[in-house]
Amino acid sequence: MKIKAVLLLFLVIPCLVFAQSFDRGLEGLAKELAEKLNERKKNKIAVWGFFSESEKHRDLGNYLTEDFSIYLGNHATNFGVIDRSHLKTLLKEHRLIADGFIDERTTKRLGKLIAADAVIVGTYTVLNSEIKVRARVLDTETALQIGGASHLLSMDDNIARLLGKL
Repeated sequence: MKIKAVLLLFLVIPCLVFAQSFDRGLEGLAKELAEKLNERKKNKIAVWGFFSESEKHRDLGNYLTEDFSIYLGNHATNFGVIDRSHLKTLLKEHRLIADGFIDERTTKRLGKLIAADAVIVGTYTVLNSEIKVRARVLDTETALQIGGASHLLSMDDNIARLLGKL
């Protein structure tokens, strides 16, 4: 009986660790950017969104955007993160399309609308068993990139289901 319990632990614990590694990796990306932003004089940050280069997997983009925003806010000490629902409403009202394309004019316009000091834009690429996620911080006055980071996240079963791979 004790042997079965020990074997069960050896099977269950790695599964739990692996299942959480995707979210831990995403939180690590947000923490890395938050640390960079905490050193700058940027008070309000908006997360524009995460988009695939191939315009596939919109559900994954929404998942990344929502959770990244939460993790970023959790690690913010010298700035605030603008609420995602507020940002979506403004985008609709002012007919700014959140399709991943953001240029100098769009960055400045969005910054004025929501009084944000910076906007975070992200991309992701789905690989065989991993997802490459990149995030860039753009200054809303100049549209210059003031920070960035990328992480390679291990795909867990939940993410694989979201992508239709299971």
